[in-house]
Amino acid sequence: MREIEVDMEALSFAWQDQAEDSHYYLDLETASVVLVRPELDDFNELRREIELDPERYLLCPKAARNQLELDLSDFVCTINEPKIKSIVELVLDAPNKFMTLHAVLAKYPEEAERWQEWRKQEARQRALRWLTAHDLKPSCK
Repeated sequence: MREIEVDMEALSFAWQDQAEDSHYYLDLETASVVLVRPELDDFNELRREIELDPERYLLCPKAARNQLELDLSDFVCTINEPKIKSIVELVLDAPNKFMTLHAVLAKYPEEAERWQEWRKQEARQRALRWLTAHDLKPSCK
């Protein structure tokens, strides 16, 4: 397994970015996470560089469309406060779950912070599994 000094926070962020026009690559030479999107000034240059040296770059996969919903469903199971848990369970059936969740958790800042941290940790675990699948092991900076 090859060690790579990757910024796990940047890689985890890439896994959470749901924007359809955002694509992230792990540069295996520099260990940096590279964002490629059409509105960037160097978009064409980045795209050309990746096309010319595909062995150097690994495309970071997007999370499944329903991953955020699955994460929310799993997170609900970790809520200890019955009142908050019952309210968040109702959010699971709301038409716009995440706007509703944001509004609900605004009233419970500690739980909102816990949700954000939980999501980061889940994304980090997915990124670690992805690295392992590519025979890569993150090293500490």
